[in-house]
Amino acid sequence: KQWYQRRVAITAGIEGHFRAILGTMTVEDIYSDREGFAKNVRAIAGPDVSKMGIRIISFVIQNITDNVDYLKSLGVKRAAEVKRDADVGVAKSTAESGIKTSEAEREHMQAKYSCDALIAENKKSYEMKQAEFNQEVNKSKAEAELAYELQAAKENQTIKKEKSTDCDSALIPLL
Repeated sequence: KQWYQRRVAITAGIEGHFRAILGTMTVEDIYSDREGFAKNVRAIAGPDVSKMGIRIISFVIQNITDNVDYLKSLGVKRAAEVKRDADVGVAKSTAESGIKTSEAEREHMQAKYSCDALIAENKKSYEMKQAEFNQEVNKSKAEAELAYELQAAKENQTIKKEKSTDCDSALIPLL
């Protein structure tokens, strides 16, 4: 056979197997799993064309089109699904982030209030001890002042007694 005739026969054989495989798959499967489709073509058409002395080394589907834009609408649908899923993911992530931020803020405020309460308690304790100390100091000052006044009064009495005794002894000889 001439090269041209063999080419027509090989093309017809591959096209026949191609149509048979297409009949077993959905449009969505063909569109989404091109590699699987190409493997099926190689597996089924390979033995048939090898009898003609041809070996299928590579079979790649470059483009799939249709006249009613069904495949294009599948892509649009899938793009919309991906966008929707991304929007849902962003919304969930934002919500989770807000929850985590709120929890962290709550924990921060609890820690702050706990520290503020501890500071207030320590300040109260300090002020109570300071008041006790001041009370003791004031008591000691008052006792010291009283002791001083008492001692001064005793000294004044002793001086008065001595003056009066001196005066009495000076008056006695005159009698």
